[in-house]
Amino acid sequence: MSSNQAFLALFFDAPLLSFGVGSKFDRRETLGFPSRGAVTGLVAAALGMARDDCAGLARLAQLKMTGIAFPSAPGSLLGDYHTVGGGYSPDELRSIVATADGGRGGTVVTDRYYLADGKFAAVLSGEPGFLNEIGTALLNPVWGGWIGRKNCLPATPVFQGVFDSEAAALAKLKTLLKAEDGNAACRLWDECPLEAPDAVSYPDIPVDWARRTFHPRAVRER
Repeated sequence: MSSNQAFLALFFDAPLLSFGVGSKFDRRETLGFPSRGAVTGLVAAALGMARDDCAGLARLAQLKMTGIAFPSAPGSLLGDYHTVGGGYSPDELRSIVATADGGRGGTVVTDRYYLADGKFAAVLSGEPGFLNEIGTALLNPVWGGWIGRKNCLPATPVFQGVFDSEAAALAKLKTLLKAEDGNAACRLWDECPLEAPDAVSYPDIPVDWARRTFHPRAVRER
């Protein structure tokens, strides 16, 4: 394996997946390929990182990431009309913390979007020792992992190995898909400078989970 760079392969197969990018309000979208935020959340949980571990997030941000979608398994977009709160009994209302004006919070409504029954992947590249640390954590996570949201639990193992080349990592991931449906074609989204031609940017690099702070990340299809 190269002394200064390795490639970690991640496979995302779940009944529901969500690749949101910096969602803060009542509409939670999903991209059609893996977002950095979703991958970072999965890895951070496996490593046992605290929500205020900004140094840990900065270390993860140093890794490069390629997002992968498989045209034969794109998933179907599913919208969930999601409500939190409302309909409380008098006894339940007494246990709810009052708002600043002395009232009680009402029902919170959000529209949350998922990809149902899709298969995706990602390749992280960086220092071999750190990637092996991540791989070990994914095999024996400190906290349970999910793909974008807590109800998006993986159906198959996420960690697929650490390799000495991107080509080897992609070959492994394509083999997983081909074994299921015979079609291993894939689309790749690489990170690039914000000003690069054809680049699309999203608030997708977590900086501080506690404050919900994200830096922009630009990608373009290879």
